[in-house]
Amino acid sequence: MYSMNGAEVIFNPSATIGALSEPVWPIEARNAAIANHCFTCAINRVGTEHFKSEFTSGDGKKAHHDFGHFYGSSYVAGPDGSRTPGLSRTRDGLLVVEMDLNLNRQVSDKWSFKVQFRSY
Repeated sequence: MYSMNGAEVIFNPSATIGALSEPVWPIEARNAAIANHCFTCAINRVGTEHFKSEFTSGDGKKAHHDFGHFYGSSYVAGPDGSRTPGLSRTRDGLLVVEMDLNLNRQVSDKWSFKVQFRSY
């Protein structure tokens, strides 16, 4: 809906751990950028956050003090399916990207439609 209402860049901040989503991370924002005809910034934390109190995750496993390793690897994807190299999995970083926003219009003109995902 963002791009359908004129967004040219969508930021997707995330705090997710390796076992949960890392296998799809390299393509997740690329797919969104292509489907929405706009740049998509995939942003994820790095490191591990520890808590004083133990907690359970409702997965039947023993109580623990952290969620797991946040794998970073932030990147920017273009509406043409291109993407920047990812940042580090273990260190904070800054990614500076030059985006040609005309590419959004060029891709949109070529494809002539945007994919709408519905949740039922």
